[in-house]
Amino acid sequence: MSKKPEFRDQNIIVGVDDGFAMTKLVVMQGGSIIKQLMIPSRARSGIHGTTSIGAAAQGEIEARYETEGNTFTVQDLSDAESARFDEYPFSPMNRAIITHALRVAGLGGKEVTVATGLPLSMYYRGSEADEAVLTRKKDSLNKPVKPLDGSDVANILRHEVFPEGLAAWVDYAVDEQGRVKNSLDEAIGIIDIGGRTTDIAVVLPGRMIDHARCGSADLGVLNVIEEVAISIKKEFNVVMGADKIEPALRTRIVKQWGKEKDIGHMIDAAALSVIGAITREVNRRLSNAVDLDKILLVGGGAHLFRGVASAFPNIEIPLEPEFANARGFAKYLAL
Repeated sequence: MSKKPEFRDQNIIVGVDDGFAMTKLVVMQGGSIIKQLMIPSRARSGIHGTTSIGAAAQGEIEARYETEGNTFTVQDLSDAESARFDEYPFSPMNRAIITHALRVAGLGGKEVTVATGLPLSMYYRGSEADEAVLTRKKDSLNKPVKPLDGSDVANILRHEVFPEGLAAWVDYAVDEQGRVKNSLDEAIGIIDIGGRTTDIAVVLPGRMIDHARCGSADLGVLNVIEEVAISIKKEFNVVMGADKIEPALRTRIVKQWGKEKDIGHMIDAAALSVIGAITREVNRRLSNAVDLDKILLVGGGAHLFRGVASAFPNIEIPLEPEFANARGFAKYLAL
């Protein structure tokens, strides 16, 4: 295998995994990943938000945007609107959140090449890419978005759309120098657990996609958040929003009236319930996966749903699995 790097594109390349729960960015330039960041896919229609007492913090990013006559505040507010609706990938809300994420990454006023993704069920019609849907996604992000303070946004020179889940295979198959690993002769399964959807895919030797075993299910991290919210209401008789529960999936702690409450048992119970549904969907698609060399467990739910791994001895969780799709998008564009 050649030691010469294969990444050729020297422009700023951004892989954007614009999920229903979180928006993940991977920024590449000069053949290297220079930044990764993640923000909640949450906004609220209208002009809202918080302000600093005294002077605004240095480098504070304007979070209010206008697009197609709509205004959005892109902050994880307690009453922010959920992105869990079918039209989200093509919506003004999606456009505002992606614009904000690019500006948080320091790309305001810079020229960038961008790749976003769609769940497999949206991306494909049968075994062919649904060109009408891809065009709709591209057209949506091409529409102007204006920060209300008049500051610069990223100038998107080119926008490509890729299938989520399968991008994680690209991340696995291409190393950090742009060299293709010895993985093209392997049969690889992908379980990509996101906010709203779980994508399941199989890539056979020779980069062949096994469409009969690919698909999406409406299962993910947001299901856990909803179940935990119900449990909190039952046990503590309080209503707690997703903005407080989502961080608790990692810390297992929420604050109520200034005091910490351990909700780990609620998270475990909710995750166990959703794991069962995800495992059944995976079994339906992959059976016992005995013919697969490896299964990649990726996405924002990879850590939360580690229990899926107990059903398959060949599962591997890559480093920072929540960025696997965005890394795959960026690597593919840089080749």
